[in-house]
Amino acid sequence: MRTVEIRPPSVRAETLNVLRVAMAIVAVVAAYLFRPSLGGGSAVTTSRPGDLLPFQNLVRDAAPPDQRMFRELREGLLEAERVRATTGHWPDAAALASDGIPPFAADPTRKDATYRWSTLVQRTTVNYVGIPSTSSASAWLLLVLEPEPGAPPDPAPNDETHHRLQDGTTLHVSIWQMPEKSRLSGFTATSMPQNEGWTQLLIGSHEQ
Repeated sequence: MRTVEIRPPSVRAETLNVLRVAMAIVAVVAAYLFRPSLGGGSAVTTSRPGDLLPFQNLVRDAAPPDQRMFRELREGLLEAERVRATTGHWPDAAALASDGIPPFAADPTRKDATYRWSTLVQRTTVNYVGIPSTSSASAWLLLVLEPEPGAPPDPAPNDETHHRLQDGTTLHVSIWQMPEKSRLSGFTATSMPQNEGWTQLLIGSHEQ
């Protein structure tokens, strides 16, 4: 008979085996995490936030002229809200233009399309609509939704889409765009522009 002595692996050998396994795991994880950056020209450079709805985009991803229009519409909205809080009525686009409020007032420095603005009011829905002079530009919609008469106060905090007037009335506001070449002729006051193909622009993602 032959006697064979079985010895446990040395501490050094066991440590090397553990390190090899750990390095292999790290390599696999790294390949998974960084695989979008591989492959040369097919790399993905931007991502869409997961909490945006299909009809929403971030204004930071829009073209510079559209970003400018977005900023001007926000400025015009604040002035319209001031008038609404003071008089109880929404000013029409012509009144805002006569007061020099952008983007309703003519701007000689604008090099792209000029716009024809109109105001459509239907019960608690207020639409300020801008139609461009050229089909290569975007049409714009500033949408304001007032609460239904008798509705309980809206507890939503003030944010990008919720503005509260001095009398406590909470407004739901939003800014939308659509390529003019895609817009159907004419326009009817709407509270759901997404159903007509409009895209809502947002400064940042948020819960609806």
